[in-house]
Amino acid sequence: MSFFAELKRRNVFRVAVAYSVIAWILAQVADLAFDNFGSPEWVSKTVLFILVLGLPLAVFFAWAFELTPEGLKKEKDVDRSQSITPQTGRKLDLTIIGVLVIGIGFLMFDRFTGDDDSAAVEVVKTDSARLSIAVLPFENRSDRPEDEYFTEGIHDDLLTTMANIGSMKVISRTSVMEYKETTKKIPEIAKELGVANILEGGIQRSGNHVRINVQLIDAITDEHLWAEIYDRELTAENLFAIQSEVSNAIAKALNATLSPQEVQRVSSIPTQSLEAYEAYLLGRQKWSARTAASTAEAVTLFQKAIDLDPDYAQAYAGLADAYRHQVPYGGLPEAEALPKAERAVRKALVLDDQLAEGYATLGGLLAQQNRDLAEAEAALKRALELNPAYSDAYNWLALTYQASGEFEKAQTVVRKGLEVDPLSLVLQLNLGLNLGALGRTDEMRAAVERLIEVAPESAFGYMGMSFYSGFYKGRIDDSILWLNKATELEKNDPAFASYMSYWYLDLNDTRMADYWVTRASDIRPDNVNVYSAKMMTALHSGDPDVARTLALAAIDASRSAVFNFPVLFESLRGDIADNSLHLSIQRIETVAPELFHTDAASVSSANLAVALALAKLQRELGNETRAKQILSDAINLLQAQGTTGAIVPGPELAIAHSLTGDYAKAMTALRAATNAGWRYGWWYVFDHLDLLEPLRSEPAFGALRAEIAEDMAEQLKNVRKMEASGQVESPSTIPALKSPPPT
Repeated sequence: MSFFAELKRRNVFRVAVAYSVIAWILAQVADLAFDNFGSPEWVSKTVLFILVLGLPLAVFFAWAFELTPEGLKKEKDVDRSQSITPQTGRKLDLTIIGVLVIGIGFLMFDRFTGDDDSAAVEVVKTDSARLSIAVLPFENRSDRPEDEYFTEGIHDDLLTTMANIGSMKVISRTSVMEYKETTKKIPEIAKELGVANILEGGIQRSGNHVRINVQLIDAITDEHLWAEIYDRELTAENLFAIQSEVSNAIAKALNATLSPQEVQRVSSIPTQSLEAYEAYLLGRQKWSARTAASTAEAVTLFQKAIDLDPDYAQAYAGLADAYRHQVPYGGLPEAEALPKAERAVRKALVLDDQLAEGYATLGGLLAQQNRDLAEAEAALKRALELNPAYSDAYNWLALTYQASGEFEKAQTVVRKGLEVDPLSLVLQLNLGLNLGALGRTDEMRAAVERLIEVAPESAFGYMGMSFYSGFYKGRIDDSILWLNKATELEKNDPAFASYMSYWYLDLNDTRMADYWVTRASDIRPDNVNVYSAKMMTALHSGDPDVARTLALAAIDASRSAVFNFPVLFESLRGDIADNSLHLSIQRIETVAPELFHTDAASVSSANLAVALALAKLQRELGNETRAKQILSDAINLLQAQGTTGAIVPGPELAIAHSLTGDYAKAMTALRAATNAGWRYGWWYVFDHLDLLEPLRSEPAFGALRAEIAEDMAEQLKNVRKMEASGQVESPSTIPALKSPPPT
């Protein structure tokens, strides 16, 4: 008998096949189990080695031994006439078939119930040449925990450097930082961020040396595409060179092309001073903390970097950002902080006209002050050309369009921003608020509900629901419920406490309104929102002179306060009484210069309130033609928006008709606004707004006021039930308070 025939007779081939199939299934099961238990990679490799080593042993035993009814015997001791190898062979065939069925079942189970990489596959199909990447937070491998700022800074700078490559989609820092110390797998992260590639790495700093190791991973196959270790002397030039080399290597691995301008930006060296660079990195960490103390520290650190290297453009841009944030976080007046910020950022752009963060900061600064929105738009667009992953620039550009009343453009920008920063809470909130401005309130609600679902620990979603309920649906009770959740999460935000006082004034609950405005004042007495809230409580208690003083204080604290409807008209009323109309004219021209164009009034939904005030002023000055033109534009805009639903229900159309003398249309418009859900500030409009004075003698006006008051009384009952159940703060749990000091 031939050797081959003997192998077949002894079932050696069948044993080899059966062992291989069983070993393969065991390897798959072990791999799945070890992944779920988080076992190190060497464990899987050891199991695989043992299984491979077992194959020749199985073959040897199949050749040397035979299974008999009496048990396992050496093959040479078995009588061929008594051999049962044919029966054993058939059993092995059945075993192989059964094991194969199990294996196919396992594959199907893993295919349909395991990790779903379909989203990553879709990225490859939709993102040309797979040029999408997320750079996960680097691991600080230094002995000193305080070096974390250094690791984060290098990671942030590498992101910025890579974002200079326009053909690549680089996920913004905000989103990738969510995966710091994550246990999620690469395909899962890629699915959530919508990318095809992941870069991860670590940094070890020791004395005057630094080691940076990075590896590029295919998000679909979880395979390494490229890896490198950089072991260099710790100098600023070497750190920037490493970032440039990494960016170029990744571009090469992904077949991305760089323009000559991109090559220049990727290879740039912002500073030769390591000490200045370290001060800048630490300053950026302090700035990101967003507290009064940390923002002040950031100013000092950025200034230190500038002192060490007066030509360090990025340090000037950082200083500008720190000054800007001293307004909301450090209590610095706008009039003091913002000019410093503008000087710093313009110096940055003189030093480096390719600095994306400089253009972004300049645009955001101009938009924040509602100054020269055309320049703000151009600067922010330039920032995004230079760095398409600059999340803040998308948000600021959207706010710029909103300030111009261009909500469709704002919506497009926000959605583009979410492509590179899908986990940005600010952009997601802006998406919801902008949908509301477009009249798509159902979509607005869905957007803010998603925000609450993905970030229940953030106040943003609850604030969005409060705005939806109060501004669009007239449910002040629901708005208080949602805003109460926001204030629980942001106890030190004076804006949230101020908004709460507004809602309670609408319900005529003066005690709770006083409580919240006092709480807001305790947090930040010089905040613009606090001045506005105090003004409203003064009006509600019947003190218009104090209200005007507070309105002017709000405008001094922030020029944007002119866009606050009651603040604007209380300052206007005082100026008319004092025959100081030029002061109101100056305030309006400062924030809305487009209304003073000689060819057209340029009325938009963003400047509507100041346009109506300007029409009133023009009439007081005897400029009847100009007043009529502004009012005509305002009425046309409001009627067009009313047909599309793209406006918050409010009294603006009633005011415009009242100023033209058409009181019947004014009453019709006021009724329509009430039916559409307008309630916020209703008592101010009915009881204090001089522009509607001619309507107060109309019986329908009084009847409508009584109707809203009755609705507010019913909603207050609902709030009392919420207080009783502990859902919102209760009067019984707070001390009796008097109205806060007016100034």
